[in-house]
Amino acid sequence: MPIAPCFDPTTGASGGATPAASASLYNLSPTLVDLTDGTWTLLDPDSLVSGVTFASATGYNTVTWNALAAGSSNYNWAAGTTHRGPRWYKLLTVSGSQVTSVNHLVLTTKLQHDPAAGDFSQAALVGAAFDPTSTTSTTIDGSGGYFTRVGTGNPAFGTWQVGGATTATNVNNLYGVSTVMRGHNAVGSGVYLNSTASDTIIGSGSRNSNQNTAAVGVVNVHIMVGVGTRGSSDTVTAGDVQVLRMEYNATTVDVT
Repeated sequence: MPIAPCFDPTTGASGGATPAASASLYNLSPTLVDLTDGTWTLLDPDSLVSGVTFASATGYNTVTWNALAAGSSNYNWAAGTTHRGPRWYKLLTVSGSQVTSVNHLVLTTKLQHDPAAGDFSQAALVGAAFDPTSTTSTTIDGSGGYFTRVGTGNPAFGTWQVGGATTATNVNNLYGVSTVMRGHNAVGSGVYLNSTASDTIIGSGSRNSNQNTAAVGVVNVHIMVGVGTRGSSDTVTAGDVQVLRMEYNATTVDVT
C-alpha cells in the first residue's frame, strides 16, 4: 500500500507537505491610484499643485492647480528634454519584491478623465520611471499611459515614452489602456487601446522609446503619476482642476 509522508521535507513538521496553490494570472485586478493615501511622494519643482483630493466612491483624483502664467515645454511631458511638471511617485513592487532595471517588466495602465473637467489644455500620465526625482527626460526614463485634452475639446489617450507621446483623439474617448514593456536596462516600447463608455475600442497605436537607461547598474523602478499642460505655450488659471481616475498592474517575467 502507498506510504504517506510523515514529515514535511521543507520544515520538518509532521503531517507531510501541502502543495502551495498558484495564483491565477487570469483577469488580474489593477491597483487603483489614490494620491492621498500616504504612499505617494509629490515632487512639484515650481509649486504648481494647490491640493489634491480623492473620491472613494468613484476612484477619481482631483488635482487643483496654482496659476501658471507663462507656458513652457518644461510642463509638457511630451516635448523637450526638461520636465518640471508635478509628479507623484513611489517604488514599484510586484508581490512584495522591488522591480529593478534588469527585470523584464510588463506594466498596464488605465487612464480615465472626467469629461466635465475641461478647465485648461491639460495632460496626465501614469507609468514607470527610473528616477522620478529628476527634471531631465533621459534620467527620468519614463514610459506609460498618456492623456491630453484641449480645454473642453475632444480627449486623446495613448502612450508616453521618455520625452514624447503618441495619442489618438476622439470625441467618444472615455479612457485609454496602455501596456509598456521594459527591462534589461532598456526603456522599451508601449501600445495603447482607447475605449468609449460602452467599452468599445475606437483607437489604437504604439510608440518605441529607442532608449536605454542612462543609469549604471541595477536601478529601482518607480510608479509615477505626472500632470502638466498639453502644449508648450498653454497656461493655467489658479483654481483650475484635473479630474482623473488611474489604475495600473505590473508583472515581471523571467526570460533569462
